[in-house]
Amino acid sequence: MYSRRKTKQKHIFSRVQVITLSFLVAILIGTGLLMLPMMSVTGKATPFVDAMFTATTSVCVTGLVTVTTASHWSELGHLVILLLIQLGGLGTITLMSLAFFATGRRISLQNRLLMADAFNLDNNQGIVRFVIHVIRDSLIVEAIGALAYACYFVPHFGLGRGSWYAIFHSISAFCNAGIDLLAPNSLINYAGNWWLNFVTMFLIICGGLGFTVWNELGHGLVNQYRYRKKGRGKRLKTTLSQHSKVVLLTTAILILGGAVLYYLFEHNNPATLGKVGTAQAMLEALFQSVTTRTAGFVTISQADLTIPSVMLTVFLMFIGGSPTGTAGGVKTTTLAVIMLEVKAIIKGEEDVICFRRRIGRQTIRKAIAITVISVIVSVMAVLLMYFIQPGDMTDNIFEVYSALGTVGISRDLTPDLTTAAKYLIIACMYLGRVGPASILLALTKREHQADIKYAAGNIRVG
Repeated sequence: MYSRRKTKQKHIFSRVQVITLSFLVAILIGTGLLMLPMMSVTGKATPFVDAMFTATTSVCVTGLVTVTTASHWSELGHLVILLLIQLGGLGTITLMSLAFFATGRRISLQNRLLMADAFNLDNNQGIVRFVIHVIRDSLIVEAIGALAYACYFVPHFGLGRGSWYAIFHSISAFCNAGIDLLAPNSLINYAGNWWLNFVTMFLIICGGLGFTVWNELGHGLVNQYRYRKKGRGKRLKTTLSQHSKVVLLTTAILILGGAVLYYLFEHNNPATLGKVGTAQAMLEALFQSVTTRTAGFVTISQADLTIPSVMLTVFLMFIGGSPTGTAGGVKTTTLAVIMLEVKAIIKGEEDVICFRRRIGRQTIRKAIAITVISVIVSVMAVLLMYFIQPGDMTDNIFEVYSALGTVGISRDLTPDLTTAAKYLIIACMYLGRVGPASILLALTKREHQADIKYAAGNIRVG
């Protein structure tokens, strides 16, 4: 009895609370560091709200900035921002786990459960090996990205500066942060550079797919090779889980469908795709479709988009990337589950079937809850912006959804935000990174429900 009470008192915070608070602590530490005079080019202390905004956009891997990253911060400031991006991209719990591995300390059951929750996994089986693979594979992909970037940056900016640019932008792209050191207008000056565009899109997609999908793809490709060369192993389609198949299919549909729609909406717009050739217009449309899924780099001026493109962008920002990755949004799997549920209702089917597997009722309820909560939070944030930020409401809506989706693209509004609006966007970026549903779980106490079943009622809907 005594040992039980002692165990309960030992864990003051729940696992969800620890995860949400870890990001908050990282933001506060980053804010304190960025306020130091040595972090700015001028040698003057950066105002608290701008330092906090930059720390939040880095840890929450968003990309919205109130001060120009390239010109405002010193080299030391850029290093702090890069470390915060890496911390936010891999997750604070992941890097805390790295400390355990480095010191050789035993990983307790509580820490294993915490690591599983941080990656939104169903159980903690093999979680230590999984986290080690996540850290190792992330560093490998970032290194490949840095080498690819260096092929362009080193010849143009020299060995030292070019190498630094390559490392910074590789980590920023892979972590879906979208923060760059090139210019105030992101990658617009490099819109026609096919090499930089494809390297950036590759890193964005890798980060947005999710670590569990990587794991399965790696094992699946090895098995596919064995199957073809030696007649042993399994085919890729039989190796991948239902989750990975849904992620890959939904991601492909959103990217390709978004690219086609952007091209159709903008190819006659002289302010965007209408001023370039067909090949470059298709490239920019594809890049726009990829980056709106939480990356933040842009090759098209968002302020010049047509209204249909703005609506499409808001939709893609709301959806975001995939679970257990570096992207934000309600996630691709959430959209897929809801669409499959709608399909089952229309066809009068009792079960929701996907890739010859039934989707559990609990998963469907969770997807609906995440979507509804996210819609409510976004609507409330938009209404607040109406009162505290004067100007075009389209720009305000765009800014809110960009922050909540941790995307980081703007219609040139971010530098002109009022102080109150800056704090609201900070809150939106934080909510977007940890998830509105996680915040609710962290703030509410979940009590055990008695095993009681009530008589069915009848509420008419539709």
